[in-house]
Amino acid sequence: MNDQPPPHPLAGIGQAIIDHVNSGTTDDMPLWNAHFHPDFVSIEGDGTRAQGFDAVHKKADEWMAAHMLHSFSADGPYLGTDSVAVRYTMDVEPKDGSWPRMTMSETAVYTIKDGKVVQQEFMYPPMG
Repeated sequence: MNDQPPPHPLAGIGQAIIDHVNSGTTDDMPLWNAHFHPDFVSIEGDGTRAQGFDAVHKKADEWMAAHMLHSFSADGPYLGTDSVAVRYTMDVEPKDGSWPRMTMSETAVYTIKDGKVVQQEFMYPPMG
């Protein structure tokens, strides 16, 4: 008799995201190709949206060019019926010195349809 519940169908995608981030790589394309729909939407906490691999890649490149990332880690996944949440912790500072170096937490919710991420939405605590 097996007393373990069946695995959650979205757990593998959530764990793949966490493993990718915690590996230290900055190349998201292998993860995206495996688990994301090519037209997925990425939404920032301020409402800024990017859609598709090229637009999201450009957004990420611009963010990385503007910030010094000293460390970045992910934990979870936290599983829902059609989504997975991942919590990120980063030690970051802007390259222009507009605010001091800080440790910041952020949560991303990944909405999944037909086995692929169709939307990622980033949420963070109020700042300032």
